[in-house]
Amino acid sequence: MTRTIRLLLAGAITCMAAAPALAQDLVFAVNEGVTYRITPHETRDRYRELGDALGKAVRRNVRIQPVDHYPTLQRGLTTKGYDLAYVHPTHHAVRAMRDQKYQLVALTRGFTDYRARFLMRKDTVLAGPGDLKGRAMVMPDADSITAWMVRATLRDLGLDTRIEKLATTRYQDGIPFMMEHGFYDVGITAAAGVVRDWEAKGGRVLLESRPVPIKLLIASPELPTFEFDRIQQTFLDLERSDAGRQILARIGFAGFTTGDASQLGDLGRWLGL
Repeated sequence: MTRTIRLLLAGAITCMAAAPALAQDLVFAVNEGVTYRITPHETRDRYRELGDALGKAVRRNVRIQPVDHYPTLQRGLTTKGYDLAYVHPTHHAVRAMRDQKYQLVALTRGFTDYRARFLMRKDTVLAGPGDLKGRAMVMPDADSITAWMVRATLRDLGLDTRIEKLATTRYQDGIPFMMEHGFYDVGITAAAGVVRDWEAKGGRVLLESRPVPIKLLIASPELPTFEFDRIQQTFLDLERSDAGRQILARIGFAGFTTGDASQLGDLGRWLGL
């Protein structure tokens, strides 16, 4: 090997050693519930521009990872496999904050007053919440936030949720069909559109649950503080610029606001975590 080649090789090795390691992707998990008909492809497409904005803020690539399966979501949070997670079901976010020390980044504006509503047909004779005992009821997926709110509300009414006739279905928009055809006395949903259509057809709402914020943005405790701060500010600033408002329109939300982690802890206890 000639002296010139040796010098060239030595220089190349020195440059490689001095170059900073390539930054790993920031993994941004997105869960928008499992009781709505949203595909992973749609989620990636809707959040692509937001991911680009976050990538500029933290100066590394952001990988959008749709998660539409609750056990998968829980495993990812438990193992701290997500740097950032947008979590529809409050109980999964609160559990991750309690057990894995995830940090609350922001709440979604317009989704801080989510309530489960107990629907009945206009011809159903129920004088009040006390008449729910022994009634056939249907609600969304057993691990949906709506189902957790239902069980907490029934416990507040003194009912034993282990013995009540509580059936589940995958999609919230299927509940009115079941009600209209007499399969259940009471259908429970938190989907505003479903409730609105139900009342427009003459159906009634017997009662509603305590309000709960949904669609929480949380960050891994291993995320560097400067990245946490930049990410939080990016979300809070979206509604303050034309470009940010376009991103919000793309994902379908009005904006984001800071929340109170201690209040979420109280809600977690009410939900029965």
